Amino acid sequence: MSSLPTGGRLRAVLILSGFVLALPPAAARARDAAMPRAGTVSLHVPAGRLAEALAEISRRSGVQIVTSVPADLRIAHPVRGRFAVGEAIRQVTQGLPVAVRQVPGGYLVTPSAPTSLAASLAASGPVPPPDGQASPQPLAIADPFTQPIVVTGYRESLRQAMAVKRSARAILEATRAEDIAAFPDHNAADALQRLPGVAISRDNGEGRQISVRGLGPLFTRTTLNGIEALATTASGMDNRGSASRQRKFDYSVFDAGLFSGVEVRKTWSADRDAGGIGGTVALHTLRPFDRPGNVTLLSLQGRTSGDAGGVTPQLTAELSRRNDRWGALIAMSYSRNRVTEYGYRNWDWVPVTFGADTIGPGVSAEDRARLTGASGDPVYMSRGQTYSTWTNRFERMNLIAAFEHEDDDGLHLTLDLIHARLANHRGEYSLAAAGTNGLTSGTVDGTQVLNSVRIAGDTMVAADFSGVDMRSERKVTEDHTDFNQAVLALQRPLGESTRIEARLGYARSDFEEPVFDKVFLQSTGQSFSYVATGRHPHNRYAFDLADAGSWDLMRADVREDAIVNDNAAARLEVIRRLAPHIELRVGASFRHYGNDGYERRVSADYRSGSAAAATGLIDARSLARYVVADLDATFARIGQSRDLTAADDLPGTAYRVRENAYAAFALAQFDLTLGTLPLDAELGLQYLRMDTRSAGEASDDTTLVSVVQHSRHGAWLPSLQARLDLAKDLRLRFAANRNLNQPDVADLRAAASVNSTPFGGTVETGNPALRPFRATALDLSVERYMGRDGYASLGLFYKRMDSFITSETTVMAYSETGLPLAFLYDGLDGTALYNVVRPLNGKGASIRGAEAAIQRDLHFLPAPFDGLGVQANLTFAAGRSEVIYDGKAVQLPLIDLSRWSGNATLYYTGRGWDARLAAAWRGTYRIDIGNNGNIGEWIEGGMTLDFAAHLRVTAAMQASFEARNLTDAAITQYTDRDAHRLLARTRSGRIFALGLRSAF
Repeated sequence: MSSLPTGGRLRAVLILSGFVLALPPAAARARDAAMPRAGTVSLHVPAGRLAEALAEISRRSGVQIVTSVPADLRIAHPVRGRFAVGEAIRQVTQGLPVAVRQVPGGYLVTPSAPTSLAASLAASGPVPPPDGQASPQPLAIADPFTQPIVVTGYRESLRQAMAVKRSARAILEATRAEDIAAFPDHNAADALQRLPGVAISRDNGEGRQISVRGLGPLFTRTTLNGIEALATTASGMDNRGSASRQRKFDYSVFDAGLFSGVEVRKTWSADRDAGGIGGTVALHTLRPFDRPGNVTLLSLQGRTSGDAGGVTPQLTAELSRRNDRWGALIAMSYSRNRVTEYGYRNWDWVPVTFGADTIGPGVSAEDRARLTGASGDPVYMSRGQTYSTWTNRFERMNLIAAFEHEDDDGLHLTLDLIHARLANHRGEYSLAAAGTNGLTSGTVDGTQVLNSVRIAGDTMVAADFSGVDMRSERKVTEDHTDFNQAVLALQRPLGESTRIEARLGYARSDFEEPVFDKVFLQSTGQSFSYVATGRHPHNRYAFDLADAGSWDLMRADVREDAIVNDNAAARLEVIRRLAPHIELRVGASFRHYGNDGYERRVSADYRSGSAAAATGLIDARSLARYVVADLDATFARIGQSRDLTAADDLPGTAYRVRENAYAAFALAQFDLTLGTLPLDAELGLQYLRMDTRSAGEASDDTTLVSVVQHSRHGAWLPSLQARLDLAKDLRLRFAANRNLNQPDVADLRAAASVNSTPFGGTVETGNPALRPFRATALDLSVERYMGRDGYASLGLFYKRMDSFITSETTVMAYSETGLPLAFLYDGLDGTALYNVVRPLNGKGASIRGAEAAIQRDLHFLPAPFDGLGVQANLTFAAGRSEVIYDGKAVQLPLIDLSRWSGNATLYYTGRGWDARLAAAWRGTYRIDIGNNGNIGEWIEGGMTLDFAAHLRVTAAMQASFEARNLTDAAITQYTDRDAHRLLARTRSGRIFALGLRSAF
């Protein structure tokens, strides 16, 4: 409309006004529903920046306020009292050169229109008083043609997120409720991947964990409604970690639709809890005051399940009621899903030595010399050469409740309650060259015969064997994670210039895996060939895989896991405005973190013919069809117990870690000017003390001895953040801070496994005395805002960590380990030398990088392309640490660091509908140090493509169509940075969904 001449604009407004007046009742109800509802807000606004006061009114009332006022425009006097929303805006804007206009969905506050235009518009008639209240004086009128029309949906959610980013003192990214709920995101990790600097790992067809600016989940702190939380679940694949005790938040526990917003804070300030060197992800669940009135919402969606087939449901419901002082909300989300991931897998790659009798005449003399070790030139062979399939039927239930109260004295109380449950029923099927005479070790000297081989460099790429014992595996696991949290928060003014904020919260994540049953079948003396690496790995078998008569019972395994995470927090903060441009925050906090758990295992081997297994054929998608065991029937036949006790704990896995953190801080915020340029700055200092207690058991397979160790660390952590407005829409940001990150839980364990011999031995243990990661961070960014149509930003970052934890083998006297002398052989004393394998604080590491982002509504394009918009970002990160291989130091990229990552979204908004296509790409990243001389383990880079479209069916109902993982992107895992030896290459399939969403 901005391209029309003035007369054309006025005619268009008259035509539009006539159309609105002629709307039928249903449309009129929709129009009324879009307007802000009547209500009052308790206001306690100090003298300061107008933009911040408007943001506070919007937050307290739930009414959207869009503004483009100058950043340095200030309120001269504090404003207190309870007002209607429109009156509250008038109070804070009184006497200032701004214009206020009520529009569908909220209010528009802009610099004053030219006098002549304002007068001509005022002459056309008065503006109705907002909220149905009588105004003491008319609100100023803005030029309706110089400001964009307020819209809702995905485009407006981007604008809200941009407003959060622009007004924040920290460098952060945000995504709002409409964005999360409307895009095809199963959980919060999927939604976060679209933000600059954020990359995710995938499992079960969903995002699981996130990395920020190249630093992995260990260095990403997650808060939920203001307190730190840690939710743990498991992967169905052993090579992705299965159940693990790590400080890595599993976002798959939570449905995306129950969050009102998510923020990723990339810089740290002293008034925040320490942790998250990479960044802090702040999750916020819905509250009743988030919206201006009562809400009743119901959403139902049916999804296909990728390679698993079938249709599964997702149901979301919300009921919210509020008045001026009280609000209550309850919401739930329930979904079921089925996922099948399948492909090719090698267990590992090892330098191999063949016996002379195991190499056939078809192998060349040169290859024979290498494979027998005669040439001294090693060759790496894959282990297992496996066809694998993983299935999962999972259910996710999320419940939230929230209560809010606000009174005329400014007291604001909130109580947030969360219960989440994720239950998995997983199945695994494998066909591997892993029998008694298999291909699973570095020595081949049994019945196996190598008939032909293809070696590229030092890698056995392909081979043909006879006399190999094949093995099939059938595994079933059942696990569930129960997460519960309660958070009580209070804000209260103390006079004109002081207020207090307090928060008390507790969260518990309880992961249990009571079922982990596996049965192995064996088929002896078979012939097969394979291509074990590259883009198209495959096997060929010279026998009938589906013939049950070819298979015998080999082994049965039973396992149980449990992991409990406890987080408790208490915080008190006093905020006082010392002068119109200076605010001081002082406070103290206490945090407790506890981690308990165990892993239990029992295994029984069966000789061929000693027991019979019940069998059937694999009933899931796979690269081959073969015989597997019927688990329940087989365990019933063999009579093996599936109930484990503490006596079955795997040595080194039963331990407890307790951490208490005590912090005190002071932070001053300044609103200044640098010459004529507005400058906001904050300078803070925090003192933190960490007390750690680690308790576990040391074992030599026959004796268990309790071990308890304590450690204490203190640190002074300063922070500086500043933002300078170089021009009206050009902002420069700078930040510097000192932060710390606790080591991973498993590294702090006191549990140990001791292997003693008459001449010494080996100890594998954690190290409770580990020092935390400490990092100095520097950030610089520039942001260019394009009104409400978008922004562009460019940022540089650098972090230097004083020490980086690595694993080393050290020879030391046994007495220095602190373990009991009872594990020593008779005749030895504490001076006996042992190889001690434990994590240590090694050399430091640094990471540096840059990120660029753009978000833009393309209004300048001719119709109908003016409904298009783009959102894109790109991040570069580089950082290395030292890893020891055979006593030699090798520089490798940091764990979870992708050198390049980014995403792009193309969206379109039309009348009553919208659509968007999003691509997310992450470069190759390292996940482990590698084994057997392989330099690192890696996940290959890849791209996913998602699509979503929404159509407004009626004023209260919306239909949606979503398509996820359109490229059916493979997850490829390999080992060795140079040879790229394949470990696994799997796919989980595309997912499509149809849904209806109704709000009334």
